[in-house]
Amino acid sequence: MPGTILFFGRNVSIMALVDLQMRSAGYKTEGFMAEDDLRRRLEQSPVALLVLGGGVEDAPREQLRHYCKAKGIRLLEHFGGPDRLLENVRASLA
Repeated sequence: MPGTILFFGRNVSIMALVDLQMRSAGYKTEGFMAEDDLRRRLEQSPVALLVLGGGVEDAPREQLRHYCKAKGIRLLEHFGGPDRLLENVRASLA
């Protein structure tokens, strides 16, 4: 898979669980809680997918939607529980 899967959220505990779950499934991942850090990373090496957690506010969510569309980055807005995350990631990458 080219690139890394990035994920962006607001809850430290959930971010740790997402990281563990994704890495256990063999994905190369990086998690972010600060918008500035995420934006800097998006400008670097290839990104396979950006996963937005359900706790991300409307304004940054909308900005990231537009950014991903303009840059051709796949975007998954994940509102479901952790039991659906890997299934949703796989579908987004297909």
